[in-house]
Amino acid sequence: MKGLPVFKLLSTFLAVALLAPLSARGEDAPAPPPKWYDTFEIHGLVDTYYSATFGQAQSDANLLRTFDGANGFQLSYTKLTAQLAPTTAYTAGFRADLGFGPAAKVLSLGKDGGTGPVTDVNGNEIGTATVSGGDGVTTFYVQQAYVSLKLPADIVLDAGKFVTNTGAEVIEAKDNWLYSRSILFGFAIPFTHTGVRATIPVPGVEGVSVMAAVFNGFDNPPSTVGSKKMGHLALMYSGPSSTLVVLNALYGYAAPGDADERLLLDGVVARAFGDLTLNVNADYNKLGEASNWGIAGMARYSFLGDKFRVSARAEYLDDTDGGMAGIGTKVYEGTLCASIPVGSNAEVRLEGRRDFSDDPIFKGGANKDQTTVQVAALAWF
Repeated sequence: MKGLPVFKLLSTFLAVALLAPLSARGEDAPAPPPKWYDTFEIHGLVDTYYSATFGQAQSDANLLRTFDGANGFQLSYTKLTAQLAPTTAYTAGFRADLGFGPAAKVLSLGKDGGTGPVTDVNGNEIGTATVSGGDGVTTFYVQQAYVSLKLPADIVLDAGKFVTNTGAEVIEAKDNWLYSRSILFGFAIPFTHTGVRATIPVPGVEGVSVMAAVFNGFDNPPSTVGSKKMGHLALMYSGPSSTLVVLNALYGYAAPGDADERLLLDGVVARAFGDLTLNVNADYNKLGEASNWGIAGMARYSFLGDKFRVSARAEYLDDTDGGMAGIGTKVYEGTLCASIPVGSNAEVRLEGRRDFSDDPIFKGGANKDQTTVQVAALAWF
């Protein structure tokens, strides 16, 4: 009878030894890939503002602005987004962004080729195209619509229409630090492209990827498409402390009828230092013998656990060499913005901005400066 406990003890050890590998194998088994409906997302955005300009009639446009050139109470943009992200190798997805409002009309004009002159919301000529307008408020615009395919090694191929990778700011104001867009955003870089692109992570280097693309023209449209294309190469790094480095090079024909190639070199560097985040963006454009260049610096500081934010921007664009941006002089601007998040899906912003130029371009060519104040309300889901 004394050997019985020993026998039981040996039996217990044997059972544990045999079952442990099975348990480990069960824990190491890969999780099944998510179903398509687990990665499907729908988002919406509404962007409205009030603007006032000092020293000129409120019916006059604010120059050097992209989407906020009109004064008074304005609807800027409203947008719906549907997205299905590919999750594993050899799976497909898509994204579609549909926009409405005055900003949609500016986007629909694009910045390149077609059959006639195109001006932005301020009346500055920014290219040529043939576009059927609308009154701005009712203008409908397909901001993005592309199909994605994920390959091994996390390579992603996109085909269709997509927003540009250049610049420090984006079309949606909620994702920018300040409400008004920089001069560089409006006059140095494109908005969108139509073509194909590949995003490839660099093996063995965490946070580094390259992108290569081919598309029609400098910006979408052109209304007419020829055999001439534009190429795009980008190097991207995302690291600790919200560090971001993006280097872009675009080269090719901006429009089907162009005899000269266009070159755009664009760089963005950003980094967070606790509650303070800094961002620098530089651009250089060349078309034939004409060129322009500019630089913008931004800073944002978060107070009270990100319950209140203050952002500032200063920038300079030299467009005196041929007036590639349709300005034809040197321009500067300084902007200060205070923003208050409302929950996790809304924000109120108060912004003051002062624009300068070497030549009188404001107030119908009478002034060399312009001062505006804006209050914006943004909400999204």
